[in-house]
Amino acid sequence: MIPFIAIFFLIIIITTFFILFLTTDFAFFFLPFFVLFFNLFIIKMISDAIRRSNIHRFFKQNVVMDPFKELENLAKNCYVDVSRAELEKFHTDDLEALKNYFYNLFWQFETAYNNLDYFVMKSLSTKQLYQNYYTGIRLDLQVGKKKILEQITRKNVIIYELDSTSIKQTLSAMIEISYISYTINHKGDILSGNRQIPVTETFEVTFRKDFAHDDSTKCPNCGAPLSGNRCEYCKTVSSNPEFKISNIKKVTIR
Repeated sequence: MIPFIAIFFLIIIITTFFILFLTTDFAFFFLPFFVLFFNLFIIKMISDAIRRSNIHRFFKQNVVMDPFKELENLAKNCYVDVSRAELEKFHTDDLEALKNYFYNLFWQFETAYNNLDYFVMKSLSTKQLYQNYYTGIRLDLQVGKKKILEQITRKNVIIYELDSTSIKQTLSAMIEISYISYTINHKGDILSGNRQIPVTETFEVTFRKDFAHDDSTKCPNCGAPLSGNRCEYCKTVSSNPEFKISNIKKVTIR
């Protein structure tokens, strides 16, 4: 398809040549040059139009137009629920119940993190993960800021990996949540984030239970034996989960 500008120049050239042709024989001397220039010009315009059309078609068919959204979708598509046969490693065939149980552990941990409830955080996580979170919280508080998490809502849970041996069990889940996230200073002023608009993020969460070192009957705070869910020595209330969260990794690009 000849672009509009090519048609415009074509009209100008033809009109100019026609006027010269009517007014003087001198135009015949330039006739070959006009014809050559006109042909080259039209060929160039048509070639550019075809090239632009091909480039546009290529990008439309092959190039990611929204790279962040596509990367996010690609990441999510990598997760597939384990098969029913794999669930036998955990002696269950109820995948939904398993999702509910492990999401609840994750939700409790995130809520405890928001409330600065160190005892619950410690009871729900491995020592290394707890120490990482505790250190991060203390550093933030020292410089006068705190991250707030509100309205945590489950959007999707996929259990994509299970492993069970004689000494431990591990489970990996993709957990997608929406929540309000912002950071405040010691005066309550918002430093970053938004108090009104929720964000959606995806996490890889690993849960682990060590049979050889199962301390579920001990207080997660002081280590004293538990006769119920409340420690008689330090008064810590323990949820006594069989599994502990060993890793939380954000994978969503938003």
